[in-house]
Amino acid sequence: MTAPRVHSLDPSDPADAARSARVRRFFAAWFPPDRVVNALRAAAAAMGAFLVGTLLPGDMSEYAYAAALGAFVAIGTNLFSIARAALQQIVALAIGAAIGLALFNLDIPALVKIGIIAAISVLLPGARTLGAGASYVPVAALLVIMFGRIDPDGYAVAYVGQFSLGLVVGVIVNAIARPPLYDRQAHERLRLATRSLADRVEALTDQLRGEWPPDRRDWLEWGSELEVWIADLEDEMSEARESQRLNPRTLWRSHDLTRDRDELAALRAVVHRMIDVIDTVSSAAWGTPIEVHLDESERALTADALAALEAHLRSWVAEEGVADASIASGVAIDALYAHAIVKPEPDSGAAGLVFSLRAMRERIDRVASAS
Repeated sequence: MTAPRVHSLDPSDPADAARSARVRRFFAAWFPPDRVVNALRAAAAAMGAFLVGTLLPGDMSEYAYAAALGAFVAIGTNLFSIARAALQQIVALAIGAAIGLALFNLDIPALVKIGIIAAISVLLPGARTLGAGASYVPVAALLVIMFGRIDPDGYAVAYVGQFSLGLVVGVIVNAIARPPLYDRQAHERLRLATRSLADRVEALTDQLRGEWPPDRRDWLEWGSELEVWIADLEDEMSEARESQRLNPRTLWRSHDLTRDRDELAALRAVVHRMIDVIDTVSSAAWGTPIEVHLDESERALTADALAALEAHLRSWVAEEGVADASIASGVAIDALYAHAIVKPEPDSGAAGLVFSLRAMRERIDRVASAS
């Protein structure tokens, strides 16, 4: 009887190569490195908190599971946010336990107690001091009422104490187990977004230099896409700034986000004006959102100005040749302006384009000179 043949992947086989690529994509999607590291932090924190919790004196050691739970919820990707949330949760647990003890000692129906806790659970999330930790108030109150029948005071102290211990352990583990920094990642995303905007400008330039009106219409949706870009970048920049707070890694790996924030503000302004340019070109091509006119000469001059804007954006990202690119951009915009002011049509779109292009050029020059 022959042994079954074991198939091994052959990298040179296209089918095997495709199968390997699918496997890699699967693991990359479900088990990204950051998530794996976070899982290891959570495991270490939960085990450490449970171990410390079992060493506490008296009956408190029986509630070591609460310490493990506290450590687990204190795991995240942002040290400052984790520490702030942990403090809020500790305060919320103490408030909830106090409410539970007060209701436990009141001689009122259990149905009324549940209603009071439910009302509190809706009202407290409005308290900014507690933040998201406000949701722990009704949890602690209900636990005291449900499980504190024999010794409610002892249960409340043990549960809140163990859970708080776990939160502290979780914060400590996050602080010493290579807490992530997203500053350089946000910096690279900002650079990538600026290059992508330059690519869009190049594509729009090609449309102006091709057949008119152009067959390609996907660029009509670029305005909303660019707005989403900026919103995502602002979120990433905020997360990067938060990741630096209380992070010990900043002592040896510092990155000043001030310049990145200034560049993001400049990119936001450029994108805003670029949307105006897209709307104007769209209006000239198909009369939407309003009808304007760009004759053949104006389209050619607009294409030249956009090509100069593209080069200006790329030099800004590369941090070299910005002054020369700005001069070339100014010359191209002035050529469009000189042609626009001698035209009699009041509805010509060239004047609007000149304003937007000049605003973008000035914004890039300002932030580039500052940095």
